[in-house]
Amino acid sequence: MTASLAMPTNQPDLDALKTRQHGAWSSGDYAIVGTTLQIVGEQLCETLDIRAGQSVLDVAAGNGNATLAAARRWCQVVSTDYVPSLLERGRARASADGLSVEFKEADAEALPFGDALRRSAEFWGGAG
Repeated sequence: MTASLAMPTNQPDLDALKTRQHGAWSSGDYAIVGTTLQIVGEQLCETLDIRAGQSVLDVAAGNGNATLAAARRWCQVVSTDYVPSLLERGRARASADGLSVEFKEADAEALPFGDALRRSAEFWGGAG
């Protein structure tokens, strides 16, 4: 007798999942929650030994904790997220601190950057 493990044939509808996820992240003031995680962005930059002049691409940046930590270290930072209100909060925080950051609305699965940036930038994200 042979046992057979069949793989499920139903694939999740990732577009529907992403739409629901986007709605959830857009529905509340997650920037307020994200600011409580500011130390995480600082610790991430310390752990990665981020240095002045480096190019940093923060993917799924939220309200920009890691983005701002890198910008405070004089890095060239591009901050991306697919929730415009979170990017606006990051933009306001950068402006208040006098930091130069490029903010772009972008989905982590379809980043609008060429291979050169992908190879030269430090990739990290999700630190809010």
